[in-house]
Amino acid sequence: MLETLCYRDMVEKSDSSLYEAVDSALGILDSDIGAAECHGMLCGLTCGLEHLDASLWLGHVIGYRESLSLDDLGPGHVLAQLFDETLAEFAADDFSIQILLPSDDTSFAIRTEALGSWCRGFLSGFGIAELPDLAALSEDCQGFLRDLQEISRVDPLESDDDVDELALLEVCEYARMGAMLLREEALYSNRASQDIGTIH
Repeated sequence: MLETLCYRDMVEKSDSSLYEAVDSALGILDSDIGAAECHGMLCGLTCGLEHLDASLWLGHVIGYRESLSLDDLGPGHVLAQLFDETLAEFAADDFSIQILLPSDDTSFAIRTEALGSWCRGFLSGFGIAELPDLAALSEDCQGFLRDLQEISRVDPLESDDDVDELALLEVCEYARMGAMLLREEALYSNRASQDIGTIH
C-alpha cells in the first residue's frame, strides 16, 4: 500500500512548513528530486498545458516506477494540495503564484540552490509539455527561458550581505512574473496552433 502524508495532520499552512511537508512527502515516495524542483516542474507543466493531468506530473516526480494519481495519495495529501493550489494561483487574477522555496531562516546558499532547482524543474516541466511552436513565443519569453537556464546553474555560495539578499528576492520575483507571462503566451500559441490544425 502506498504510504501517504496528510498535510493537515502534519503542519499548519505556511510557506516554510509547506516546503518541508512537500520535501518529506517526496522522501516517502522515494523521489530523487526535492520540493523546489517538484514545484518548478509543476509550474512548467502548467505553463505549457491548458489541461494538466496530475498523473503526468506525479509520474515524472517519482520516475514512473508506478502509475500514480492524486486519489492514490489519499485525502489531504500535501502533493494533492500543492497541485490544487498551484493551478488555482495560476488561474487567479491577482498574480498570487509563489515559488516554493525554503524559509528566509534557511541559509543563503540553500535558498539559492533551491531556486536553481526550481528553475531546472520548470524547464523540465515546460519541455514535457512539448509546445508545437516555441518560435512563436515573444523574444521576452524566449529570453526568460534562457535566463532560467542560467539561473539553474547558480553557484550556491554563502552570504550575509543585504545586497545579495535583495538580488535573490529580485530574481525570485523575475522568475515568478516571467512564469505567468510565459503561461499566457504559451497557451495562446497552443490554441492558435490547434485552430490552424482544425482549419486544415
